[in-house]
Amino acid sequence: MRKPKSTHASSAKRITDIMQAALHCFTELGFNDTTMADICGRANASTGSVYHYFKSKEQLAAAVYLEGIGKFQTGMLQVLENEDDARRGVISVVEYHIKWVSKNPEWSGFLFNKKILSFVSETEVELLEMNKKFITGLSLWFKHQMDTEKIRRMPWDILVAILLGPCQEYTKLYLSGKTITKINEAANDLGIAAWNSLSK
Repeated sequence: MRKPKSTHASSAKRITDIMQAALHCFTELGFNDTTMADICGRANASTGSVYHYFKSKEQLAAAVYLEGIGKFQTGMLQVLENEDDARRGVISVVEYHIKWVSKNPEWSGFLFNKKILSFVSETEVELLEMNKKFITGLSLWFKHQMDTEKIRRMPWDILVAILLGPCQEYTKLYLSGKTITKINEAANDLGIAAWNSLSK
């Protein structure tokens, strides 16, 4: 006999469905023009159901933002988790960033659109914790590579700018439809360029 789904599992799925519907609406209609009614319709959920989990569109947008950031950061740390080779690690981080954007255009468009992030203040505490964990994970890996003299020793802010600055610029162009170079080629070229700039 089948066991009924737990209330917790059902609630988690409902929340995920609502956030995914909100992301679709923000992408298609724009954040400012999206209403909670639009989200309810897209999620096939009653108004009461949506408001049970999220008290406002801003609170829902903040949850969507944190979910997207979490997915991106977790994936990047997993890339480095069992990678000890400095060259492969550096190139893999750049490739991950670029390919994540190409595979997740809705998430990327939402996360990188600074004009609609007025609600980010609602995420400040959680975002600080997430960023702290993310930066710690990255910095420990790169510190090990510097200590073993595989990567040049440099300040953290300079390292991040060299590592992620060029691929962030490329992905901004990609999201706005202004790129010429294909994703795989860009990931390879920018990954090698990052390695050449960071290696000893």
